[in-house]
Amino acid sequence: MLNISMAKFYTIIFLTFYFFLKGIPAGFAETARAENDLAASKHDKTFPADTILIKKYYNLALANLYYDAEKSLLYSQQILRIAQKHQWNKGKMMAYDLMSNYYVIDGSYDILREVSNEILILSKKTEMPLYTANAKRFLAEASAEYKQFEAAKANLQSAIEIYTELRQDSLKAVSLETLGNFYREKLEYPEALRYYDQAFFAYKKIGSQWGMASTLQNRGYLYVRKDELDNAEDNVNEALDIFRKMNNRYGILNGLNDIGNIYFLKNDFDNAIKTEKEALELSHLYKSSRQTNWALICLYKSYKAKNDIETALFYLEKVDYIRRTRHIERIAREYNMYKLIYENQQMDSEIQQKIIGEQTTIQRFLVGFSCLIVGFAAFLWLNNKKLRQKNAAIKEALIQGQTIERKRVAAELHDHLGGTLASLNWYLYGMDKKLLSEEEQKTYNSVHQMVGAAYREVRSLSHNLMPMELEEHGLVMALHRLVGKLNENNSIHFTFNISGLENRMSKKVEFELYSIVLELTNNILKHSQADTASINLEENMKTINLSIIDNGSGMKSKSSHGVGLGNVKSRVQSLMGKIKISTEENPGTKIEIEIPKPGIK
Repeated sequence: MLNISMAKFYTIIFLTFYFFLKGIPAGFAETARAENDLAASKHDKTFPADTILIKKYYNLALANLYYDAEKSLLYSQQILRIAQKHQWNKGKMMAYDLMSNYYVIDGSYDILREVSNEILILSKKTEMPLYTANAKRFLAEASAEYKQFEAAKANLQSAIEIYTELRQDSLKAVSLETLGNFYREKLEYPEALRYYDQAFFAYKKIGSQWGMASTLQNRGYLYVRKDELDNAEDNVNEALDIFRKMNNRYGILNGLNDIGNIYFLKNDFDNAIKTEKEALELSHLYKSSRQTNWALICLYKSYKAKNDIETALFYLEKVDYIRRTRHIERIAREYNMYKLIYENQQMDSEIQQKIIGEQTTIQRFLVGFSCLIVGFAAFLWLNNKKLRQKNAAIKEALIQGQTIERKRVAAELHDHLGGTLASLNWYLYGMDKKLLSEEEQKTYNSVHQMVGAAYREVRSLSHNLMPMELEEHGLVMALHRLVGKLNENNSIHFTFNISGLENRMSKKVEFELYSIVLELTNNILKHSQADTASINLEENMKTINLSIIDNGSGMKSKSSHGVGLGNVKSRVQSLMGKIKISTEENPGTKIEIEIPKPGIK
């Protein structure tokens, strides 16, 4: 009945587990994929092609960053839209990184701060420290614009540490140059020049012509601030030459605006006008309203200084128009940027809600399955407990049965065979030996001795099968009695040492230990040639230790007393114990037995 119930239960468990495994993958896999950058659940079949497209747009945006600003921004926005479609965080950071470079050039520091924070969040989420450093560098640019120099310095130093660890020498040089700009704005010119020198040599070491030119131009502007216009002109012209060789449109445009401004400050208005007109033409190609505005302002001031009021007013009107246009463009860019960020956050929020819903479903399912497992474990535990109780009852019954059988055999030996031998012995006593011949008397004496010996063996055997002391008073008393009997033989003196064992053990343990002692003492009597032997019984916290030692000749080989010793080993194993036999180091034999106390595994 129990086997049928268990079979049904195991069948139910197996089917439940099977359907659990069949049902969970869809939801669980979606959640796992969504959490892993949503890489699989949201990347549809177009994702491989779109990643190629993103890389193409990235290269185009990078190529146009210093050639056509508007195109660079458009490509960056396209990258962001595609990355949002697939919720690809690295793609988003690539787009934001490009946009940040554009906003630094354009001077849109409010948007730069928002975009940099987005990069910072994503880079920490994806554990991409390079983008973390870039975000901190861009945040430093924005902080410096608002004169928050301490925050800017902290962000830049953090970025430099990351760049150093990642061996990004070019980006580290950019950060050093930016630090020089900060100190320049704080009017700490020696410190600024120190960082410019570090940046210049770093660029030179890695062969970055753009970096060297950028540092020279920034150093030139520092000299403008110091009113050292000749030094300023030399540095900016050197930078301009490098930019022209590189065909870097932004670098040329920026350099022309700086040179035009230097000419104006030196009262060289004609060269200022000539230079700024070239810059104005180039700014239309680059599509930078900021650079256009700078060129128009310098033209207005130069014509005004030349007292050409009509032309000056013409350029002043253009300045006003560009300023309004620039304001509108900035608002439009901010709107579009915030819209993109908002849409991205909305998509993230929707996906997170979906993930939470899926996780809740899975958690409920897992809780239910866990309850089933707990119930199954409880069932097994209860069933195992019942089995242990049955096994214990069977063992107890077996011991009782063995005890009864031993009593019966002992009684049979004592009462029947022992009685027969006793009668035979008395019968022999009753015979008159004088009537026997000398040869018959020898036979009579021999038979009489053998009957007496047999009677004593039967008495000893019946007693040892189930000694009354063991059953009534326990192991310790039985061993005391046994040692007393053993010492009746004066050839070997036995001692018995006891430690602990104030309480009785189970009948099985007591009987097995008694039988072991009996077997080993018989071996000592028959084979050891010893004159002293000791029996030691000790109780510890977790074990009961029995040792029997004699000073005899020892065991000559492992096969010595094979059957008797085999019985001892079997009894030790039945008690889950260990046995150790030492017979070579010292004269005699030492047998040590250790068994766990009942209830201790």
